Amino acid sequence: MKSKKQFYTEYQPEENPRLHKAWSWAKRWWLPIAIVLITSVGLVCALSIPQKVFQTPANPDDKSASVLLAQSNLRLAFLYITGGAIAVLGLIETFRRNNNEKLKNNRDHLRQILATRRERYTKAVEQLSDEKAPIRMGGVYTLVGLVDEWLGEENLSKKDRIKEGQVIINNLCAYIRSPFILATQYKELSQDAPTIDGFYKNNHHDFYSDKAKLNSEADIRLSIIKEIHERIQDSNEIWSVFEYDFSGSIFFYPIDFSYSIYKKILNFRKCIYYGHANFSNSIYHRYALFSESEYYNKVNFDKSTYRNLAVFNGSVYHSLSTFNDSTYNTLVVYSLPSSPSIYHKKSNFSNSIYYSSSIFSKSTYHLEPSFYGSIYYGEANFEESIYYGITGEYLIDYSDSIYHSLATFSKSTYYISVNFGDSLFHNGVRFDRSIYHEEVSFIGSIFQYTAIFNHVNFKNYSPLFFYRSIVDTHITLFENKNNNFTVENGRGYPIQVNQEKIPLGCKFLTLEQKINIDKKFQDIEKTLEHKENNFEHTLSRMHVELHNLRSRAIVVPFKSSHINDNTSCA
Repeated sequence: MKSKKQFYTEYQPEENPRLHKAWSWAKRWWLPIAIVLITSVGLVCALSIPQKVFQTPANPDDKSASVLLAQSNLRLAFLYITGGAIAVLGLIETFRRNNNEKLKNNRDHLRQILATRRERYTKAVEQLSDEKAPIRMGGVYTLVGLVDEWLGEENLSKKDRIKEGQVIINNLCAYIRSPFILATQYKELSQDAPTIDGFYKNNHHDFYSDKAKLNSEADIRLSIIKEIHERIQDSNEIWSVFEYDFSGSIFFYPIDFSYSIYKKILNFRKCIYYGHANFSNSIYHRYALFSESEYYNKVNFDKSTYRNLAVFNGSVYHSLSTFNDSTYNTLVVYSLPSSPSIYHKKSNFSNSIYYSSSIFSKSTYHLEPSFYGSIYYGEANFEESIYYGITGEYLIDYSDSIYHSLATFSKSTYYISVNFGDSLFHNGVRFDRSIYHEEVSFIGSIFQYTAIFNHVNFKNYSPLFFYRSIVDTHITLFENKNNNFTVENGRGYPIQVNQEKIPLGCKFLTLEQKINIDKKFQDIEKTLEHKENNFEHTLSRMHVELHNLRSRAIVVPFKSSHINDNTSCA
């Protein structure tokens, strides 16, 4: 229900000329008309009602004092009521006029403020294109201040406040995206002196002049990044309501967006990073787009939460990249056959949780990646990847992980050792058509459903399925016989199987073990379906319990261990 203020200010039926004319006439003359009507009704009531209530005596000579007094008092009461009503109407009209005047003044004041802001905005945008760095910096801070002013404007709806702020954010992002010609010489200009074979080898004066210009421009752009970052952190997320489009930017300065919260789409596609980039400990509520980018320095995405699509495909990492301890609520794409990613240095994806599908296919790793201790609820695709490294020094680590759905490692090539041990594959796994140049371990894992190894080439070492110590043996367990261990004929080392068609030294899950593991998976699915309070903590505890079940199942005491000495043993 609208208030009187809203009624007066909003109800303007301009769509009907006659109705609008009548409404305007009524607003102008309503008070005189109301006074005439109330006065008329009051006089009629004062003259007629007392005669009805207190009847005059039948004998004209009988002038009862009490009757006449009662009639007079009632008549006066009606007159007082009439006068009071007229006075109230006068007060209402006075209040209405004062209120309308106040509203008009407020509208004029707001109009003046908005006009002033837009003038400041126009001037600040012009300042961004000025040749002088201090003037450009001034334009930046003016725009930043205007965003805060728009967000704090109580006379506008939240939607309009965000709309006005988004316009300015778009300008700030456009400035970050704008090319800066000296950035193409970043590698040389980041040095203390010209290089002997560089662009400035014969012109030292231009080197120092351009270096100063580059640093000055970097300061301006860093100021924009810092101002945005301060306002989207978890302790102060007032700018988290905006979309940010930095696509195609060249960051010739380090950027820090750690501990940030993004409630709208974030676009960092096709960017180049020369400095360190930090996106760690952040929360992304909408699309997080980082694809087709190139990182020349280390980049941190660790300890982050992605509540919607996250894409990193088609990227090149020349230095350390960390994505560990992160949570992905929906699809995440790190690499695709049509848009592969390349990691030239170490990469860390360990201890992460994937609630939906995860795609790492066609990736190239030049040093060992780590996927240790991760949980995959959806399908995990690592096929057609290549793993390089220094033989004997590095290890690709997929161990201690749990795969709720199909895991695919097919058609991949491993030039260094890889560990798939101490993991649980609940819905099948594919290693087919892969090549392993160094050792590969599956020790301590449990394969439910099927494990496909057909056409695998273990070039120099037999695969490891169990480890024997002086007190016990750690083995690998399979659920059924529907597996394929037919490796590539005539090439590399075979997988020797026993009469039960599983690798020598391995066993099947007992019925009790299978029931316990399946029940734990069912409990996890129910918890994930209902998502009650602290369900993530509950899921974490359940996965620890699942790992404990696996750990107990794969250990065979030495006295009951009957492993053929000719089998593959670590």
